[in-house]
Order: sequence, then C-alpha cells, then structure tokens
Amino acid sequence: MHYYAHYVRRDDDAPWRLSIGASELRRRVESWDGSTELSFDDAHASMMLAAEVLGDRIRPTLFVPTGYIGTSDDFLSWDQLRALRDLGWRIGSHGVTHPRMRWRLYDEDEGAHFRRLLRECVESKRALERELGIEIDRFAYPFGEDGELARRAVAEAGYAEGFTVRPTMDWDGDPFSRPRLELDAEPARSPEPTRISVVVPAYERAEILAEVVTRLASQTYPKDRYEVLVVDDGSESDLRPIFAEMPDNVRLLQPKGRDATFRAGQARQYGAEQARFELLAFLDADVAVGADYLWHLDWVHRRNERCVLLGYLSGYNLHDLGFIHTLDDVRGVDLDRVNVIPDRSREPAFRRSLDNLDWLETPWELCYTGNLSLPKALLAEVGGFAEGFRGWGLEDVDLGVRLHDAGARWLLSRWALGLHLVDPSEPAPRNPFRKHAPVREDFAGFIENLERLGTRHPRVGAFVERAYADIDETCGHPTTVGIEMGGMASVRSGVHHRLHQVHPGGIPLHELLDRVAYARKIGAQRIYLLGGAPAEHPDVWTLVEAARAEVSWVSMQTLVYPFAEDGLAAKAHARGLGGVDAIVYGMDRETHEAVAGAGTWDAFCTGWQALLDSPLQVNVRLIVTPATRSALEQTRSALVDFEIVDTTELV
Repeated sequence: MHYYAHYVRRDDDAPWRLSIGASELRRRVESWDGSTELSFDDAHASMMLAAEVLGDRIRPTLFVPTGYIGTSDDFLSWDQLRALRDLGWRIGSHGVTHPRMRWRLYDEDEGAHFRRLLRECVESKRALERELGIEIDRFAYPFGEDGELARRAVAEAGYAEGFTVRPTMDWDGDPFSRPRLELDAEPARSPEPTRISVVVPAYERAEILAEVVTRLASQTYPKDRYEVLVVDDGSESDLRPIFAEMPDNVRLLQPKGRDATFRAGQARQYGAEQARFELLAFLDADVAVGADYLWHLDWVHRRNERCVLLGYLSGYNLHDLGFIHTLDDVRGVDLDRVNVIPDRSREPAFRRSLDNLDWLETPWELCYTGNLSLPKALLAEVGGFAEGFRGWGLEDVDLGVRLHDAGARWLLSRWALGLHLVDPSEPAPRNPFRKHAPVREDFAGFIENLERLGTRHPRVGAFVERAYADIDETCGHPTTVGIEMGGMASVRSGVHHRLHQVHPGGIPLHELLDRVAYARKIGAQRIYLLGGAPAEHPDVWTLVEAARAEVSWVSMQTLVYPFAEDGLAAKAHARGLGGVDAIVYGMDRETHEAVAGAGTWDAFCTGWQALLDSPLQVNVRLIVTPATRSALEQTRSALVDFEIVDTTELV
C-alpha cells in the first residue's frame, strides 16, 4: 500500500486542502506494518514538521518540484532538503514547474509538447542529483497525470519508476504508472451529485452564445441535477431562436425593463435569484466547457463547504496579443483535445502558490466570474453582486473582496476548464485593453468602476493603483517595455528576495513572448529584461532573438555571475543583446561579500571583466545596504567611468 499527502499542519492551524494534521499523521503511521509506503509531494516547508512527527517510524519519499526550492518561506530550501536526505528520506522528482502534463500549449505540436515534458523531467533530475549528490530514480506526475507522453518522458529521462494517483491500488505492473492513494482524502459530504444552477449573462454575440449553450445542454451530468439559466442582459438582437430546441433544463430569461446596456453583474444576480438549486456556477457567454465540466465542480464542492471555486480560463488575456480561441477552433471538437492558452492574467499567482489560493493574501484579485462557482447561500450572505457597476470589469473583483472578508475558502480547479472564445472580427471589444490602439477615453467606464471599487473597499488601493498604471501604459505607448524574467539566480544574496520576485523555475517562455507581442502591439522600440540573473533563464536567448526581431534595442538588468561562463557575454551580443545594467553591491571583496556571501567575489570579478571585454554596453545598478553604506564613496569612485542608471537603498 502506498499513501501520499501534500502538507502537514500543526493541529491548531487552519486546515489546508489535501493536508493532514500532525497528530493524525502520527496515529496513521503507528498503525502501519512494514509493507506500507508513504510519500509527500510538493516540498512544502511543513516537511520539517513531518520529519519531527515521523522520527524513525517510517522513511518517506519526498517528490520535489525543483523550481520551487528556496523561492519562498512556503517551500523547503536546498539546505533543508539535504537535512531530510541525511535523515534517510528518499528524494524523487516532481518536475521543475509542476505542470499539467496532459496540457498541450497553444504553440505546440506533439513533438514540442514532448520536448517540454522531457525537459521538465531531465532538468529536475539533474538539479536534484547536483545539489544532493544522490541518484534520483523516482518521479511523481504532477496532478497524477500519467498520460502516454508523460510516461515516455519519464522513461527517457532515466527514471526507474513513475508514480500517479488513483482511487484504488489496482495496478497493471507498469513501473511508470505506479498507483498511490491519498492519505487524508476529503470525503464527499453527500452521496448525491450536487444540484447546480449554471448562470450565463448574455449580451449579443448570438453565434458564440449558441456554441456555449449547446455544450452546457450536452453535459454528461444527470439532467435532473442541473439547470442552465441564460439571462439576456438587454441584447438588441433576438436570442430566442438559440433555445427553440434546447432541453427543458436550459432556459432563456429576459427580465422586463432591461435596456441595451452591458451590466453583467446585475444579470448574474438576476439569474442567481431565479436559480432553483443550491450551487451556482457562473460562466460568461463566451466561455465554452467540456462535457464533464459539471462533474469537476461537483467533486470539489461536495468536499468543501463555503468555498469559492475558480475554474481555469484558457485563452483569457487582458490585452489582445493574437493568441485566442475562435468559434472555428472549437466547433465539433472535443475540448479536451484543444491546445490550452494559459490564463495570462492569473497564471503567475496560481503558479507561485502551487494552486493553493489560501496561501495568497489577496485571492480576491483572481475572482473572475467568467468561470466561478459557489454556494447560493454564500452569495446571499455577502449581499450578491453590487449595483452600480456598468460596462466591462470589476464587478466580480468587488464580489471577491466581500467573499474574502466573509471567510470563504478559495480553491482552483484546472479540470473545471473553460475556453474563452473571441470573435476576431468584432469591431469594438468590450474590454478596452484589447483594442488595437486604445485611448484614455475608451477606459471611461472602466475608470468609473475602478473608482467605485476603491471607494467601496479602501484596502484595495494597491490593486487600483496597478490598474491605473496599466491604463497609463496601454494608452501612453511607452518606447520601452520591461519583461520580468522571474528572479532566477544560482547565486542569491541575502537581499535577493527584496529586489526580485522569484517565480518557480522562472517565468515560462510563452508568457515572456507575450510581452514581446505586447511591445509589438504598442510600437515600443526597446525591451528591457530584468529579474535576478536573466542570463540563467533556460529560454533567455530564444527570447532575446524574438525581442530583437521586433525592437531596435534589447538590454537586461542582471547579476554579474552568469557572465563568468566562458564566452557567454560574446554569445549574448551575437544573439541580439545590446547592453547590461549590472547589479553591483561593492567593488571590493569585503563590501561585495558582505551582501552576496563569502566566496562570491571571484566569480563577480570574472563576470565583470568578461562584460568589459565584450561589445556589450555596460551600465550599473548600485545596491546600497547598511552593510555597504560606509563604503559607498569608495564604490562610486571605482565606478566613475560607468553610468549608474539607478541607486537602490535598502534599509
């Protein structure tokens, strides 16, 4: 028997999804015989508590997503991982970035998909073997997805075994599909499928709406356990023909007195008030779902009370960058076979938290009712959708703030997948950010909603400020676009996390290329890479070449150490990099190592000299800390021949 868990919590901690309390873990393990195995996934920091609880009773396997190690206090450091190794824990790989391995991305064919999976397997194995000095021969599939390509990648990468997740221990003997049982599975609260009311606010777009509604009418879910309520939000065109041959559980609601004004929040609220069932699922009229969609909602909600479930939105993006799902892409197609376009706006937060939204301080920022479900009673408890929001945007964020204040639990399901459909011929997108050349007047309605949000909830000031900055950038057409690379660095100083937001494994290439597409859209002439040591990102030179094809100048802000690699500076210039803003703590050993750590000065000097010997333009970003302030004038004197583009003082 092989059990697995994710986290261990102290018994007085708030419960986390897929976690087990310390005393319960101890009780379970004490009852096992020697044939029982235990493994943990995700390398959460609570593994140190698990080691304390388990002692010598059992030596578990820990499956590690290497991109997360040391990225935050939520995850183990390499030193902690070595300590577990020394206690006799067996270490395996969980990939680098913990992806859904069945998802093929929008720019991939089968070959590219396989190469990405293989890289996840190979690079995680190399990192673990390099840092721990042991052979790594076990792999656990993220989310338990052991599809054919995933199994091939694990085998080709040199692992001996691959572990999945199943409801039983039935096994056909395939070493790359070994089953595990969840140690503390949350039981369903009811034996019957949840009764679900799906509410869809509709405003024009009849052709897309017909596709969305047809798919909802064709769910594999029991027909008597769900209804679909489409609320006409004042459309001028006649939507009734779409429903002429729909089953009885699919209805069009046309509230009296509605004018031709886009008010999705009020339309959702009207649908919620007409709903007969205890669970509300909100979908936008341009979000198509697969035939098993409602089963995925049911699985989560039957195990979690008072939860807000965010379904994944493939193809949703704030700006129109050309990567979209169209009606032609999905007509007559099994949606499970459609390539996924990552949810660009929310994916970074999902990824940093390993999909555990309860870890986030502001999960309400991710509250998009384009694909969201919650109990009807919970919506009523917080007062429903607020009146006053008009046009596109923010009525759902307003709801999210109130749900968070009410103590709702936030969950994400990548299986409750919706495809956001776009009509590329639409003359005036409702989302002003998607217009080709928007001006500030296009944002008048959004700004009114933004001001209303800030007035209703003063604590969302930082969110409001970022939204205004995005409007200013979109309308201002800046000449330079910055691309955050994810704070990667093999040498991290004690102030690294204060200077850079570390993303597990670095930000994926497709997200970086989106920023290049954005630069092209607004006509920018310069691209600036930043975030730790961009030169250590595995896809940096592909990105530089793509950026250089679109703009006249590409530069990066970077730690100096990567350029100690022989020939890297010359290679960077040959691939299209024009210059670097080098991060400097001090220009003598004592000052530099006071921040960067003992033994780092020599690599800095080698990298610095390589930059000076290359054709790259070299400027300086000077970092001043209490440990280096006394040497500031000495450092400035040593840099007198260089432009100091920025001086950052840390207190």
